[in-house]
Amino acid sequence: MTVRRPTPSERAAAREAARADKVTIIERYRAREPVSRIADAYGVTSGWLALRLDEWGVPRRQYYEAHLHRRPAQRVFRGRVRRRTRAEVRAAQAEFTDSRSSVITRYRGGESIASLARSFNVSHAWVAERLDEWGVSRRGQSAG
Repeated sequence: MTVRRPTPSERAAAREAARADKVTIIERYRAREPVSRIADAYGVTSGWLALRLDEWGVPRRQYYEAHLHRRPAQRVFRGRVRRRTRAEVRAAQAEFTDSRSSVITRYRGGESIASLARSFNVSHAWVAERLDEWGVSRRGQSAG
């Protein structure tokens, strides 16, 4: 089965409709929706839509940033994500230790070490060390 190509007048109408709906397109793009999906919805090519976003002054996402919503940052190739400075790591760790009582409550309430680490942007090993240091009994560890 062959897909029918749009006529020049159909392509022009699709482009005009996209231009008229500029605000919605920009909102969808800023909501991290892929350009290809937005372009398909309007019947235009993703290349054409990308050029319009540039024309409208919308800062473009890098390819890897467009897909960060698909998986946690720990699983993204480190070379693609900006490494945190030591000061940023210390600030995240300080925020964690300042929230000691809420962290302990959340952990005892069933939240995992990995989830706590993600919410404070620190490593799960560091969280486990703090819980041990604070004398919190850990779940799922065999004695001895």
